[in-house]
Amino acid sequence: MEDQIKQAIRARREKEKASQTNAILRAARKIAVEEGWTKVSIRKISKEIAYTPPVIYEHFKNKEAILIELESIGFRKLKFELEEVRVAVKEPKEQLEALSLCVWDWAFKNAEVYQVMFNLQGIKSTPPSPNSLKDSAHSTLETLKSLHLFSTETDSLLLNWWALVHGYISLVMSGQLPGKREQTRRELQKAIKLFAQNLSG
Repeated sequence: MEDQIKQAIRARREKEKASQTNAILRAARKIAVEEGWTKVSIRKISKEIAYTPPVIYEHFKNKEAILIELESIGFRKLKFELEEVRVAVKEPKEQLEALSLCVWDWAFKNAEVYQVMFNLQGIKSTPPSPNSLKDSAHSTLETLKSLHLFSTETDSLLLNWWALVHGYISLVMSGQLPGKREQTRRELQKAIKLFAQNLSG
């Protein structure tokens, strides 16, 4: 009985800790959306969720740690989205197009997280893993392998694909193409079609 009580207390504490962690991450994102990442601070997060700074420091030692966690979460969620797209779309060229547009749509739906993932808007965050790009886009890598005969080159092709897709996204996010998001999305779609054609001949 005593062991069961201890387990219940431990489970409750873990649940409370997870809830606090999520609240901190949500608050950081909210402030970033409203004011930009450069304005996010432990003090502002503390005020937003009515936690004292020491409580926040129990979860994250500084703002950098919060950014790293959000970056890691972002790459995991994007990976999941891409995996779902690859399952839903069967033809390789159409897959590559759908995967590319998936990244575009996800980036603008989760703009504040995407900014952290790619150090945009003046953010300086340490990558959670040196293989973050490759791991998150594993579905795209598999699609590239099915389009290209020379499998030894697929890592380089994946990097080229990322550069192409991210390039279009960052042009819009940086304000270089204000008010032209849908037009730029169509331009990206055309560029990906050409990219796929060049791979398969």
